[in-house]
Parts: sequence; structure tokens; C-alpha cells
Amino acid sequence: MDSVAQLGSILVISDDAEAVAELRGILEEDRYTVITAEGDPARAHAALTTGPDLIVLDAGLRRADAFALAAELHRADETHDLPVILMAADADVETRVRGLEAGDDLIGIPFDAREVLARIERQVTVSKVRMALRESEAKFRSVMESAIDAIISADAEGIIRSWNSAATALFGHTESEAIGQRLELVIPERFRDLHRTGIHRVSTGGETHVIGSTVELAAIRSDGSEFPIELSLATWFLDEDRYYTGIIRDISERKQAEQKFRSVTESAIDAIISADHTGRIMSWNSAATRILGYTEEEAVGQQLELVIPPEFRELHRTGIKRYTETGEAHVIGTTVELSAITKSGEQIPIELSLSTWTVHEDRYYTGIIRDIGERKAAEEALRQSEQQLRERTEELRGKNSVLERTLEQIGQMQDQLILQEKMASLGKLSAGMAHELNNPASAAQRGASQALAVFAKLQEAQLQLGRLGLYGSKLEHLRELDRMAVERADQPVEFGALERSDREAAAEDWLDAHGVSDAGELAPAVVSLGLSVDDLDGLAATFDGEEASIVIEWLGLKFLIYTLLSEVAVGTTRIVDLVKALKTYTYMDQTPVQDVDVRRGLDNTLIILHNKLKGGVHVVRDYDTDLPVIQAYASELNQVWTNLIDNAIDAMGGRGTLTVRARRVGDVVEVQIEDDGPGIPPENMVVLFDPFFTTKPVGEGTGLGLPISRNIVVKKHHGDMTVESEPGRTCFTVRLPIDSTPGDGVGYAPGEGPGDGEG
Repeated sequence: MDSVAQLGSILVISDDAEAVAELRGILEEDRYTVITAEGDPARAHAALTTGPDLIVLDAGLRRADAFALAAELHRADETHDLPVILMAADADVETRVRGLEAGDDLIGIPFDAREVLARIERQVTVSKVRMALRESEAKFRSVMESAIDAIISADAEGIIRSWNSAATALFGHTESEAIGQRLELVIPERFRDLHRTGIHRVSTGGETHVIGSTVELAAIRSDGSEFPIELSLATWFLDEDRYYTGIIRDISERKQAEQKFRSVTESAIDAIISADHTGRIMSWNSAATRILGYTEEEAVGQQLELVIPPEFRELHRTGIKRYTETGEAHVIGTTVELSAITKSGEQIPIELSLSTWTVHEDRYYTGIIRDIGERKAAEEALRQSEQQLRERTEELRGKNSVLERTLEQIGQMQDQLILQEKMASLGKLSAGMAHELNNPASAAQRGASQALAVFAKLQEAQLQLGRLGLYGSKLEHLRELDRMAVERADQPVEFGALERSDREAAAEDWLDAHGVSDAGELAPAVVSLGLSVDDLDGLAATFDGEEASIVIEWLGLKFLIYTLLSEVAVGTTRIVDLVKALKTYTYMDQTPVQDVDVRRGLDNTLIILHNKLKGGVHVVRDYDTDLPVIQAYASELNQVWTNLIDNAIDAMGGRGTLTVRARRVGDVVEVQIEDDGPGIPPENMVVLFDPFFTTKPVGEGTGLGLPISRNIVVKKHHGDMTVESEPGRTCFTVRLPIDSTPGDGVGYAPGEGPGDGEG
């Protein structure tokens, strides 16, 4: 029983040892833990330290009044959530009635096991739900008390229902002073009628003006002093009753800062405009009115788009959103030249210096704007004087355009060659993956087909088993047999061929002798379960007559169905692994440049090429455990690994040892693909990376694999590729920088270093 999970802990308080023993037997057989205490209050309270989920109290205690003790337990803080079930003799009607009135439920004596378990299970569930509710309330209270802002909740009548420590610090009223008071406690006198009107409007289904937004208001402390606040208000329902919760923050410091800021901005000769994180204008000085035409009253509260030309407004909104979400700033902290639109609709050139600042956790922006119209006019005159020089260079540009068109044609031809190489590689991989997927798919299909036939027989056995009406220890024995069938399906008992044959013959004879259907089919399953003839005799002793044959047939069919389902699971898991590897290998639906774990790319490439490896290639993986990720074109990097590994397999003739290494060397990740093939002839080393050079037969190699691979490593990833070769060992080494961002490269790189393969 120690290994079986317990359903709950039951405290039994009784002087009747015989009743306690019988009740213990019923409960412990159904996986409850039973704690007992004799019927005096002191021992009962001492037993409560074990933390029971339920109390069963004997109504006939000799040394205490059971009903008074039940009432005491319901009143006590540590036990008022624990259900109390009284037990009383069926014949004592008066005591049973008092027990129902004093406790949460009643158990009759003599005990009926099913009734006892049903009542216990129901009340244990009630106990655990109550405890979970108390824990939830405690967690909510902890969050409330840890908040730095005041959090106050009130009902639809405006009566305060919750008040946290931050509210006490802000307003000066303790929780006990505030709970039960009206919200007018913290609202200045001049705003109370407006508050009551708003509460009534929302409670009667009217529109909400403040709920769901953040507004600035005024509040009053316990000493009568008034101060500015920021209020975020939400409404919620419990059953059909409406409640309100407000999060309140003191913004006195921010208001003081705004006043100081205003005194500075009014003396400036440049326009100074401040806005909040949404782009709403918060301040506007006299110089802004002079330059842009809008008065302070016209501008404050409007969006910054008021002075931004229409063609730049979407760009402005995108920049504000990007900086708010990521902190990435293109303009903040620098001085840039832009355009602004005045009240009259005129676009003027401006110079903008933009900064950002925060009050508490709220972000604001301030821009200093200077009209640079005169300076731009001077610059325009300078640009016109440069026009003649630009015209003289036009002839040279025409000649350059001819050269550019020629380079573009070369680039298009290169793209076609790269595409052809990729399509050739895809054809090889597709054929291998089709073969790899076929085997597990066939195994899963075969297992599922056999499982359907066995399942039909198992359903019939289940019906016969259900008609037996087994319960108690026999039912628990069935559960143990079912668990054994699950375990043996994954790890069947292994025997030698001769021993298994003997055991199956003996098992079949036993099954025939005891009238078990399909004895020949079930005998191998019985042996795989590890059951001998003696074990079958033991089952026959546990289950009487017809029960034994039905149980054994059911057990054998259970084992067969679990075994077949295990085979299906193995096959489908293999398919999932292959598809997952292929998807990761191709990096479908992902950005071209991303964080790449080189080890993962190498492993997925080996999975994709498994069909070529399994013919006799032994793979040795040698990876650093702390290898860092790098920024790379993941799919193209996998094309490099495919070319190098595929070349190595071909060089070994499909048999030998392939060693794949990945390690950190200084500030680069170094990957080595090494084979023990015959090596590369010295005369081929100097032309190995030349486009179209290949030693493979016509139709098997394009001569583009290695040039493209080297182009990907050197041009796109700013790395390098080298090769060492001698008879019995060829090693390609790829080095990729760790802290470098890849960039598109163009063209092949023939002749820039020795080759490392044959394409």
C-alpha cells in the first residue's frame, strides 16, 4: 500500500475499538490514511496536528459530549473548514437526528462499506475545495499587500470592501477604519455629487466614462489635505453583484516637476513640446506658438500628428510604438532635420532634438524645435551650384550602367546554377526520407490492423468480466494485473527459444484444461507476461471457477492490445521524429537569419542522410557541451553540412568511420567533417573549389556543391573553409565567427584557398 497514492487523511475520534478497527479496514483498503484518537477533547485536539482532511466523530463518546465537541471544532479557526461526520447506531433514531443537525454528514452503525466510502469521498472533496479556496484568498491578499499602489475595492453602493497597506500609507486611514465606509471618505467635498451620479449611472446600465482608462483626479487624506492622484478603475461581478476596484497612485511629484518645467520652457527661444507615451501633447511653450501658430489651449491634449505632415504620421506612430515595446531609438538622443506643418498648413523645415524621461514608471517625450528655414535656403543655393558637376559625371554613369547590366546577367546565371544544385540535393534527400518514413509507417499500420481484431475480443472479455461483479480485494487484484500488462508490454519477459516453446506448450495445456477460449493465441501472451503454470494456479485460487478463465483471457487480451499499441507508438514516434528533423533542417516558416545551434543542424543533417549512413558508416559525434549559438542563414548552413557529409560518405564508398566535430576555438565556432576514405589526390586539391570540377561520374555530380558551400561560408557568414587530406584521412574544417552578423555575398570564390571536397 505504501507505493499507492493516498486519497486523503481521516481522523477517527471514538472509544469503540471494534468500530474503529472495522472503519479502518474499510477506509485503508480504499487508500485512505486513518488516524485515531480516543474520545476526550485533549487527545482529539492533539491528533489535529497531523493535518487531517476529514473528522469522523463517534456520537456515543463516553468521556465527552460528542455534539459539543463537533460544535467546538466548527468554531475553531484551525478546523472550521474541516467537515465533521458523526457515526451513530441505526437503531438510535434520536442520536442520528442530532448527528445530522450537529455534523456535516452521518454514517450508520453497523457500517455499509459502499455507504461509508461514498460519504467519506464526498466530504473529503468538500474539505479539499475549502482548503484550496482559503489558499486562493491568501494568495490574493498577498498580492494586494505587496502592491506599491493603493488598491481599493467597493460594492455597487460605494461601500469600501477591501483596503491594502499602500492605501493606509497614502490616505492615513487604517483598514479597520476604512472597511464599511463610503468611498466619499477619500473624495474631496466638491467632487462627491459627481461621484455618486457616476456610480448610479454605471450601476443602472449607463455608459462608463472612467472605467477601463487612467485619469487624473484629486483625493483627500485623513488629515484633510488634498493631493493629485492617478486612478485606474475596473468593474467586475460576483454572481450578479457589481464591484469596483481602483488602483491609485500619488502624482504630487510629477505635478511639481511639471510646474518647474513650465517655468524653464517659457523662457526658451526654441519651441519646446512634451508628450506622453501615447503621443498626446502635455505641454506647449510660447515659442511653439510663435513657430507653429497654435495656442497652448489649442495644442494641449491633441496628438502630435497636429504638427506632423500627413506623409510622416504613420512613420511617427511606428517609431513611438517600437521604442515603447523594444527600447530601440532612431531619433531619441540625436538632432535631426525634419518637416513640420503650421496652423496655416505651411510645411516648414525644422531641426529636432528629442529626449525621453520618466515619472515613476510612466514615459514622456520632450522635443526642442528650431525653425531652420533660412539655413535650408542657403543650402539650396549650394546644391544648385553643384548641379554642373553632377551633369559632368552623367556620361560616366552611362558607361557604368552598361557594366552593371553585364554583372546583373552574370548574377542571374549564378542564381540558376545555385537553384539547380539545391534541387539536385532535394531530390537525393526526398528519396532517402521516403524510404525512412515507409518502414515505421508500415509497422504502425500493421500493428493498428492487428489491434482492431484483438480489441473486438477484448470488448467481449470486458463484458464477461463486468457481469462477474468483482469488488474489494479481487477488484484490486485486477488493477494490479492490468498494471503488470502495461509494464510487460514495454518490457516482456525474455526466454530462450527452447524454454519459451516449453512454457507456451504448458500454458496452452493449462488454458485448454480450464476452458479458456483461444488458448493457442493467448499462450504466448501469458508466457511474455512471465506467468508460469504455478502462477496460473495462483490466479485460479484467487478467482473462483468461471472467474479464473474469464480473468486470464481478459489479461492475455489486455497484454496483446498493449503490445500492439506500443508497436504503433514506436512507429508513429519515429515518423514524428523524422518529420520534425526535416522541418528543423529546412527551417520552414522562419526568418532567414536567426540564432543557430550548429550541433542541432549537424544532427538533423545526419538524420536526413540516415538512409545513406546505415549501409556501413559508423558516425562519431564530438561536440563541445557549452557551444554558443551564432547568427546564421540556418537553411543555407545546413546545405553546407549536407554537401560535406554526403561527399564524405561517397568518398568512403558507403563504409567507414565518419567523425563530426563542433567546438569553440577563440571567437569562432569550428566544425570538422572527417572521413577515413582514400583521400584527395594532390593534383585535385588546387582545383577543388573551381565551379563544375568533379571526380564523380557524369550524371552524379554537378561540380557546384563545394563552390556553393564555400560561397555560403566565406561570403555570407564571413568565415573560412579549409581541407587537409592524406590517404586514410580527409578533414574539412569550417570556421564561423560567433559575434558577426551574416550578410548577403555574391559570386563564387574560386582560387581563394584550397578545396575541401569534390562537389
